[in-house]
Amino acid sequence: MRCDRAGIKQLLAPWDYHPEAVETYGRAMEAAMGHQQARAVLEGTVQAYQAGEPVDIKGVLAQMDTFAAPCGQSPYTMRMMPYLCLLEPARAKYAAAGLEEGIYHDSFADLLWKTRECHRIYGVWGSFVAAWFYRFFELKCFALGRLQFELTDFRADAPLTRGERVINVHVPSCGPLREDDCEASYARAAAFFQMEDRTGGVPFVCDSWLLHPLCAGLGETSGIRRFTARYRLLYIIDDPGYGDMWIIFGRPWDGSPDGLPEDTALQRLFKERLQAGGSVGRGYGLYLRNT
Repeated sequence: MRCDRAGIKQLLAPWDYHPEAVETYGRAMEAAMGHQQARAVLEGTVQAYQAGEPVDIKGVLAQMDTFAAPCGQSPYTMRMMPYLCLLEPARAKYAAAGLEEGIYHDSFADLLWKTRECHRIYGVWGSFVAAWFYRFFELKCFALGRLQFELTDFRADAPLTRGERVINVHVPSCGPLREDDCEASYARAAAFFQMEDRTGGVPFVCDSWLLHPLCAGLGETSGIRRFTARYRLLYIIDDPGYGDMWIIFGRPWDGSPDGLPEDTALQRLFKERLQAGGSVGRGYGLYLRNT
């Protein structure tokens, strides 16, 4: 990969990045490669990844934070640099594993979704959840159409066995949740992971604010409501830190619900709950899909 603005522009061309994001990442990469220590970390990360050696990605990201000020960049922007350096090596790993180009493209579109989220919330092209991405590079998590999936252990006691392997569902913020799109993704995932129907259906689980019971109060035509209706809610995880509120309201949680927007039915539901002093959080649910 050419580690300059032109190289970054070529690298990101398959995805629909805003030109300002491409320019920002190109400028940051040039700055990182001009910084002796930052360059050494990035090159070492690529070498370890290509050799199949363990990569302490959290440690790498922490080092990127320390290089942000000397490179004249936001830490959110600098945290993207290791991943940009690994995009081409990841393409080679996907191809070597026999995975089609479309799966590679759709999986790493998650960097684009998170770039847009970071700019929407903080006005910076970068990522504030950068540690999340590495599961795609490890070939553990894959986008298969609208949804993303990875194998994980079941975290409840019924109706499956705790620890049993199931397909964990992630929902990127890349557009509406259309029922047909989701069902097509589930079908692809069942075939991709070769998961057999063992308990009355192929087991999918989801741990998300989307499964919080509040979302059942949305209208019948709501894509979120239709998505959650597929799942049997097994338990609720309270979130005293309000960690997911930025997704719903498009701004960081500042400790008070009063100034939150009320532009959507979803926002109105959650704002009313917060103003009443109610708890928010996530639901953990199971969807046994018949093949």
